[in-house]
Amino acid sequence: MLLHPPGLLPYELLPHWPYARAVDQDLTERGIPPGSVRVERTGREHGETMYIVFGWDVSRTVRPGGIRLTWQEETGWSYAFLGRLGRVSPCGPLRPLHRVFSLPESIGEVADMLVRSRHTPSGSYGAEWEGADAVRAAIGAFRSGVVG
Repeated sequence: MLLHPPGLLPYELLPHWPYARAVDQDLTERGIPPGSVRVERTGREHGETMYIVFGWDVSRTVRPGGIRLTWQEETGWSYAFLGRLGRVSPCGPLRPLHRVFSLPESIGEVADMLVRSRHTPSGSYGAEWEGADAVRAAIGAFRSGVVG
């Protein structure tokens, strides 16, 4: 379920939407669709950083709580465990995903393991998504029109 708070840009106008859609599609095909997806950007005061958040509540994961995957254009993928009463326990970067624009299949595999076992794979995923250059260019063009 895509969350779109009122007053923000429609998600399909954001330059990183194709990447979020590709990752979401892989997750859905694996049978682990997130309960929520948020595609947004920080404001100008923070330098227009693009981000994506995928969230699974406790009903969709191995107990004791939910899981959140977050992507930022500069740092790539990180994860956090969600506890009771909305508490968040940041766990840090997803080290197996070595690229900012990791393959959706790699993200799906890592998310599948996290959701089903709360463990990250020990392998390494170094391949980059084929649409990465187009999204980087779209982010640059977006900033030119919005910030500049």
